[in-house]
Amino acid sequence: MSKYIPLQTNFPDCPVLLIDSDEPIAHVLDCAHQRIKAGTDLLESLTSVTIKGIEDEDLYRLTNAAYLLLREGVDLLEVARRVVA
Repeated sequence: MSKYIPLQTNFPDCPVLLIDSDEPIAHVLDCAHQRIKAGTDLLESLTSVTIKGIEDEDLYRLTNAAYLLLREGVDLLEVARRVVA
């Protein structure tokens, strides 16, 4: 396994966001937790508002932000799982 693992949210031709798999597992898990919590909090906020009149662009921005946070959280969890296995 490579020391630096690119996040799946990177653009394919320039992976600039990387996970350092040599970091202590607790740091990787804390980072995953932070992103997953932020993504789910954002989606929970969306459930409490009315979407009548929301612009398509605004809905896209909110869902894209949630996607990025959750996808990065899952990437971090996958690295943590590989390190532990």
